[in-house]
Amino acid sequence: MEIICGINSVFEAIKAGRRKVFSLYVAEGKQNPAVTKIAELASQKGIKVKALPRSKLLELTHVETNQGIAAEADSFKYLAIEELIALVKQGGEPAFIIILDQVNDPHNLGAIIRTAHLIGAHGLVIPKDNSSDVGPTVAKTASGAIEYLPIVKVINLSSAINLLKNNNIWVVGAEGESPKTIYDYDFTTPVAIVLGGEGKGLRRLVRENCDELLTIPMKGKLDSFNVSVAGAIIMAEVMRQRGYQAA
Repeated sequence: MEIICGINSVFEAIKAGRRKVFSLYVAEGKQNPAVTKIAELASQKGIKVKALPRSKLLELTHVETNQGIAAEADSFKYLAIEELIALVKQGGEPAFIIILDQVNDPHNLGAIIRTAHLIGAHGLVIPKDNSSDVGPTVAKTASGAIEYLPIVKVINLSSAINLLKNNNIWVVGAEGESPKTIYDYDFTTPVAIVLGGEGKGLRRLVRENCDELLTIPMKGKLDSFNVSVAGAIIMAEVMRQRGYQAA
């Protein structure tokens, strides 16, 4: 089991129903109306609701911005890379997958997950080592998107990339030194986009396994975008090329 916190994270976990929520904890005293609504929903679904002092809630979540609400739920379940590939094939759309190479900041990971879900990506792949896990901070930053976006954790990122390529998915790396930009690439084809870690970029072997390397044009004097911002820019270009359709 694990603890999740934040209004959107807890609400989406209860609403999505993909994992069991055992208990809901709310801060004592005056409540945000959204917290009250979630507590009512939890009670309707037979989930135990308990009020805690705010200091105890902080001890429970280890997240200062917990918004006065937390829940105890089944641990987040990662998919296998083969399961993600099968889901993509079942969906019938050209693959759209995000791969993260050593993104260690949980806020960046959470932001990327949120954007990937909203943009319509089919899933996200992270390495087992040297990467942030999907914990309370990631869940809160993602605002509940972890309950909907399939996330894969792999031991060897290069092997996962090769498996995607063997399933006719082109792998494109974000690389600041590339002469080719994201606006020169046809994202209507099946694609997996690889984003490098904060301040490090793509590792050599990961870079060498990419089919293409693309850059985001910049005019300013700084050398790069934050990884979550870079990811959002590239994902928005994928959606633009594929045509926006409301869900």
